[in-house]
Amino acid sequence: MEDIRINRLPLLTYRYLHTNDTPVSFEAPEKGNRPVFSDLSHVKEGGALPENFRGASEETVKALKKGSHYTITIPAGEKADLTITLSGNGDVSDFAGTFLFHLEKGASLNLVWVLKGETKKGTCLAGAYYDLSENACLKVSRLETGLSGVAVFDQRHTVLAEGARADFSAAELGGENIYVHSYGLLAGDHAAMTEKAVYAGTKKQHLDFFYHIDHVGRKTHAEIDVKGALDDESKKIFRGTLDFKKGCSGSIGDEGDYAIQLSPKTKNISLPLLLCTEDDVQGNHASSAGQLDANTIYFLMSRGFSLEEARRIVIEALIRPIIDGMDESVREEIITELRQKLDSKEI
Repeated sequence: MEDIRINRLPLLTYRYLHTNDTPVSFEAPEKGNRPVFSDLSHVKEGGALPENFRGASEETVKALKKGSHYTITIPAGEKADLTITLSGNGDVSDFAGTFLFHLEKGASLNLVWVLKGETKKGTCLAGAYYDLSENACLKVSRLETGLSGVAVFDQRHTVLAEGARADFSAAELGGENIYVHSYGLLAGDHAAMTEKAVYAGTKKQHLDFFYHIDHVGRKTHAEIDVKGALDDESKKIFRGTLDFKKGCSGSIGDEGDYAIQLSPKTKNISLPLLLCTEDDVQGNHASSAGQLDANTIYFLMSRGFSLEEARRIVIEALIRPIIDGMDESVREEIITELRQKLDSKEI
């Protein structure tokens, strides 16, 4: 076990705020459980992350080398669907591994990640590198549930060529500590990338979201949208950066972070950041956190809904648009899981 620091801001703020990065007690996991692929036609074992792969920290990237390695290639012009399942069972369960995705020109991949299980302790350490060629299209839906005592590290690095598009959506509904580190490089003109996530923090759960998207090509587009609820003594920190590089004229970027705090003991930190060395761009950021609106709750209760039902309706209205954009194979499970938590007052 070693003490490391992860998800460091690209431009540091005052040290006394203790928000520049996140301290973590980290123990590199072994290979552990193997992933299950719904289709092996495009999958082969082996491969290595590129030297410039950006992860949560040097230590977490180095630890990936001890795990399993897979390469997924989608040929030019082909459309494919793939589900990757990581399950944790038993008292202790670990996973470490890397996934290299190569989408050739005009290729399309609908990818679903499912992380689930009843494991009470363990570490899930994954690194994914997405290489999108010209006009390639990637849609990723990620569901994480259960794994009540597990530390989950989701590290991904995405590079998009001209006209390529990548859409990431995640539902973070389990785990004890969730660490997300996503880097996107909009290298080609007209490239586009979205990062959307919903979450439900309970007990002493810690959620740590880091997103960084570089605009390099002209007329590129990026969106970061994170929404959810915190209860009990849970904590969430959001670090989102849109960096408009010199020469990315006509590019647009939007980022937003929205949290509903259901308990006075929750903690929410939001750090949306815009960096810019190009004049002809549009960059927008927003952040809000607070309790449920009392007038809205009163209105719903006056129409016959109970307090718990009214609270669930308001929270679901906030996050439902993101869920509706995810793959239909996990959509109902996400909604059911959320409603069970809301009805049992877990969030």
